[in-house]
Amino acid sequence: MIISHYQARQLLEAHEKKLRETEISLDLGISKTKIRIEDNFLIFPDNQKLEFNQLGKAIKDGTSCFVVNGNSLAKMQWFSDETNKYYKLVPTKDAPTIEISGIRMHVTKEMTPMEDTKKKIESISPRGMVLDTCMGLGYTAIMASKYADFVITCEKDENVIEIARLNPWSKELFGNKRISILKASVFDEARIMKSNMFDAVIHDPPRLSLATELYSLDFYRQLFRVLKKEGKLYHYIGSPGSKNRRINLARNVGKRLRSAGFSNIKAAHYGLTAEK
Repeated sequence: MIISHYQARQLLEAHEKKLRETEISLDLGISKTKIRIEDNFLIFPDNQKLEFNQLGKAIKDGTSCFVVNGNSLAKMQWFSDETNKYYKLVPTKDAPTIEISGIRMHVTKEMTPMEDTKKKIESISPRGMVLDTCMGLGYTAIMASKYADFVITCEKDENVIEIARLNPWSKELFGNKRISILKASVFDEARIMKSNMFDAVIHDPPRLSLATELYSLDFYRQLFRVLKKEGKLYHYIGSPGSKNRRINLARNVGKRLRSAGFSNIKAAHYGLTAEK
C-alpha cells in the first residue's frame, strides 16, 4: 500500500469532515480502496492502523512516495553503497517517476511521465520486434507492447529493477508475456544480439554525463546492425542545460547516427528519429 501527498491530503480532508469512511488510492492512482476512520486513526484493509498525525510526513514532502508498513509511513527511497547512488520514487499527477541522485528520469515539468512516454512511442509507432534500451520503470516497454509483437528491454541497475517491482504502475512489466527483461547493460548486450533482429529501437538513455558510451558512434553502429532494413529508431536527448547546449547535443548525435549508417534523421519529441 503506497500513498503520496495527494492521498494524504484527501485523508486529512475526510477526517476534518468527520467522515467514518472514505475512498482513496493505495496504488498511486490506479484504483480506489475504502479506508475506515476511527477517532484519530486510519484503518487500512489489512487492519494496519495509522495515526492521522503521521500524514504530515507525506503532506510536507511532495516529492516522495510512502509505503504503509508496520502502522507507520516509510519513504520509498534508499542509498546504494554498490552504485554510490540515491534512488527514490517520486509522485506525479499520474504514474510516478524515478529519481536517481537528484536526476529525474522523465519529463515532469511540462507533462506527466505517461504523456511523455506516449509521445516517445508515437514518434515511431513501433511494431514487430522492439528493443527498449534502458528499462527504468518500464513505461516505454509496457506501452510499446500494446502495439508490438514482442519487446526486449535492458536494465543493468538492480536498484532500478527493485523500484520498478515496488511501483504499482510497473506491475505489467513483470507479468506481460510480450516483454522480456535483460538484466544487463544494453551496451554489452547489443554486441551479441543478432543482426537485423528488430523492427524498432527506442533509445532513452540517461543524460550524457552519466552514460557516455550510450551516445557513442560504436554503440550507434550496433543499433544500426541489429535493426532490420527500414527499421526505425527513436533517440531521446532531453534538454540538458541551455537551449544552445541541447541543440549542439542533438546536432552531434545526429552526425554520429548518420556516420553509423542511419538516414532520414529528424527532430522528434525531446530527441531524434532515424531509419535504417
